[in-house]
Formats: sequence, C-alpha cells, structure tokens
Amino acid sequence: MDPFVVSARKYRPATFDTVVGQEAVTSTLKNAIRSNHLASAFLFTGPRGVGKTTCARILARTINCENLGEDLVACGQCAPCKTFEEGHSLNIFELDAASNNSVDDIRNLILQVSIAPQVGTKKVYIIDEVHMLSQAAFNAFLKTLEEPPSYAIFILATTEKHKILPTILSRCQVFDFRRITIAD
Repeated sequence: MDPFVVSARKYRPATFDTVVGQEAVTSTLKNAIRSNHLASAFLFTGPRGVGKTTCARILARTINCENLGEDLVACGQCAPCKTFEEGHSLNIFELDAASNNSVDDIRNLILQVSIAPQVGTKKVYIIDEVHMLSQAAFNAFLKTLEEPPSYAIFILATTEKHKILPTILSRCQVFDFRRITIAD
C-alpha cells in the first residue's frame, strides 16, 4: 500500500505557470528572476490557501536550479533540484513560525544565515506564518533583515499582515495574494 499523502501536497503546483489565480504575483517574480533583480526579503501576504507557501517554494527552487531554462522552470535533474524534492536541500530552509516562534528559534536561523552556501549561490529562508513570531524574535531577526548577506533571500509568508512590525514591512518587497475565484 502506498504511503498516505495529503492531496494539497500531492497536487501542489511545481511551477509558476501552474499556480492558480496569482498571475500578477507570478509574472512579477518571473520578471525579477529573469532580470536578476531579486529583493533580499519578500513578504507574501493573503488569505489561507491561496498559494503563498507554494510560490515561496517555487521561487526558492527556481533560484537554486543549476539548469534553469528560458521558461524559468526548474529542471528537476540537477543536484539542488533533486535535494529539494527529497526534502533535504542545503540551500532552502523552511521555518514554521507557528510552532517555532521563540527568540532562540530565530537565533538558530541567524546562525545558519551566517554560513555561506557550500553549493550554489543563494540560500533561501522561508518563514511561514511569520506573524506568529514573538516580539523578541522579530527584534532579533530585524538586524539580519536590515543587513543580509548577499547570498541570503528571505521569504516571509503571513495571513495577518497587520501583525508584522513596520520595521520588518519596510524591508520587504510585499506581494498581496488575492482570493482565488471560481473563474480561476
């Protein structure tokens, strides 16, 4: 018998072109990748289930692909793509701030940020439900966000933008994800 897989994970889009209802976001991200003008910090905000974490993962995978074609689709064959698919990428880190929201959790992340990538050129840090971080954790994270290493990209995702400190917001390129309509 095959292992149980949640359908949201099984059918999660793997490319920007397969993300539903977020054309403005995906085309802007693709243009940034194409022109090599990526921000050091992004904030993906919007209701639950609209593709924030999915787009964060696609962006991280695309940035790290060694054989990225003109269509901006990760090849799935290079070492960074394979390790991402297997869930043990050396350059992509995901933190669920809903359950890892203490200042110690952020300090551990900051320690990882200080280590340059051993393979590839970028390290991507996805912090999901970032609004759940404690005040002390936000403050500890701020210094790193203000002066990130050139190889680090932070993608913060939240359903509650109003809970993010203005000092954090001002350092992020904000993408507002819209609700997915039936027509989409």
